[in-house]
Amino acid sequence: MRYWDSTGMASREASHRRRVSRAWFVLAAGAVAAAAGVALWSGIFIITDVQFFGGGTIPQDSLKRIRASLVGRNLVTVTFSDAREALLAFPEVRDAVFERRPWHAVECRVVKREPVALLVAGDILEVDGEGVIIPRRAGKGDVDLPVITGIGAQDIGKRSGARSIECAVEILELFKKLGLSPAKQLSEIHVSGEDIDLVWMGTGTLVRLGRDQYESRVRKLQTVVGILNDRERFPSVIDLRFDRQVVVR
Repeated sequence: MRYWDSTGMASREASHRRRVSRAWFVLAAGAVAAAAGVALWSGIFIITDVQFFGGGTIPQDSLKRIRASLVGRNLVTVTFSDAREALLAFPEVRDAVFERRPWHAVECRVVKREPVALLVAGDILEVDGEGVIIPRRAGKGDVDLPVITGIGAQDIGKRSGARSIECAVEILELFKKLGLSPAKQLSEIHVSGEDIDLVWMGTGTLVRLGRDQYESRVRKLQTVVGILNDRERFPSVIDLRFDRQVVVR
């Protein structure tokens, strides 16, 4: 075969392949467009069922309103940001996760806040690890938790009260971070402004942390407690407010 004959044949074959490829592309695009049309404008994916899991403490009227805002929407195009925001408005809700289920259903899993301490402020309230007060309707009634004192009922809802709760929760987190057990070792966290005192479980020992450098002082406390455990004797007061010394009496 002469060179120009083979060249012409190759050119014709390449042209044919391009035409076939374009045809397949057009067919594929048409199929995608048809599928999109079905998903967007037909009634096949209309939401008819919305189920909530873990939302037992949320008022039923509120859940009904959230459900009504989703029913009738398109399952493919619906967004859940407004519904999630409505659920997060309840203090006991830490998160809300929505999932689509074929072909008409939505499931929402409500993640509740878990208490880490009991706040005594005119009433006994449960507080989670972010310092959020859990409503009584959603509380667990767990009495085996450290108690936070020193915050007045009048401070609840104010910045001063929130800051005091944050300081107490910070101490709890430091205990966990250092391998200590707040539930087993701490009886009370007393907050006075930014000054923090602890009451040690079982012995009633007063631990004075002071108003700053919490992490270094809790580390110091960990060392002191290790020594005292070996001696099997705890003092009345452990004062950690000084930089280069620990006062025990």
